Amino acid sequence: MDELTAQLAADFSVSSDPNSTAAQHPRFSQYKSRGDVLNQNTRRLKILKAQKKQRFDYLCHMRCLAEDTWEKADAESVASNDSMEVQLEGEEAKLRKPGKYFKNQLMMSEWLVEVPDDFTESWCTVICPWGKRCLVVASRGRTTAYSRGGYRINTFSSHLPGGSKGQPGRFKDNAILDCLFNEAEGTYYVLDMMCWKNHPVYDSETEFRFYWLHSKFSEETELGVKSDENPFKFVALPNFACTPESIGQAVNTATFEIDGILFYHKRTHYTFGSTPLVVWLKPYMVPEILNIEIKDTIMAKRPDSYTNYAAHMTLVAAEKEKAKEERKQKELKMKKGVQILQREQGKGDAEERKSDGQTSSGGGGRGGRRGRRRKGGAEAHMDVSYQDDTLESVEEEGMMESVEAPNGT
Repeated sequence: MDELTAQLAADFSVSSDPNSTAAQHPRFSQYKSRGDVLNQNTRRLKILKAQKKQRFDYLCHMRCLAEDTWEKADAESVASNDSMEVQLEGEEAKLRKPGKYFKNQLMMSEWLVEVPDDFTESWCTVICPWGKRCLVVASRGRTTAYSRGGYRINTFSSHLPGGSKGQPGRFKDNAILDCLFNEAEGTYYVLDMMCWKNHPVYDSETEFRFYWLHSKFSEETELGVKSDENPFKFVALPNFACTPESIGQAVNTATFEIDGILFYHKRTHYTFGSTPLVVWLKPYMVPEILNIEIKDTIMAKRPDSYTNYAAHMTLVAAEKEKAKEERKQKELKMKKGVQILQREQGKGDAEERKSDGQTSSGGGGRGGRRGRRRKGGAEAHMDVSYQDDTLESVEEEGMMESVEAPNGT
């Protein structure tokens, strides 16, 4: 019966014009029946169950970030080009480990596909201003901001624990924050806290992390004031209940230009990579998805290309597939470049050995030959590293420019 119903829904039509614009798009029902809705809810339950069983040395990871030493990093850390989405293996969810060298350290969101049944009771809301997502690490007398891809954006002093050379406890204190940097305002808006004064809270639930964040920032009032020792303001973003009244009031009374709205599950730990326990909407999507009235000034900023949420999700999926294919092509080009360098290096070594054999009677010596071979190998390694960094920087710029991507926030 289910198969017959699905077939009739896909094929049966009483209209003589099956592609009439007066009706919904022919593929709209397919979008709704792809299983994304059930899959997202199912993954939430599996991840909440998996995080209770997860064993990871967050204290060691915190020290790696604070001291920028990775010799003791977890051997199962993800590679720099691995997907950061939570993987489902049968009935179990496999949570990703963080990457090395400051890459893949942030908890990223997914699009909100359907409003969860426990939305009001088990979720909270954070209104996000426009800004560049970054990881902020304060330690050993300096504060450093890193992009999502692990590139260092800026180094400065701050009143964060361990963030300034003038602090007496700069060598023992540290802080790790998830931020949005608004360059025009010179402000770091803090989304989440992962560590404060050597106390990691990665494995704490959202409610506690948010409480800890606002509690500590209320004690450190100097963080919100620009000064020579604190050239950028740090502002902890407030969170609200997921009720229509709270969301509507928060969006309509925001004192900054809104980029989007994040919804956090109250029980989720700080998960590395994309997770369905943190979901995202643009402000102009709120009336359609949550049935909450938004003021006209915000709705007027809706892109001309936006028609409805279903069409937007189809476009996002296509762009994601395109970006995935582009990454594959870049990786293929990089591998070809490495192979060419290796062949050239091998050819150079063969010529060098031939030349050394011909001139060995002239007193060239083994030391000189070994020295030249080491130099050639070092130059080749440097070329490969430069090419890899260049490709990664291009990919990073592409990700930063994609303002519509849910993982941007």
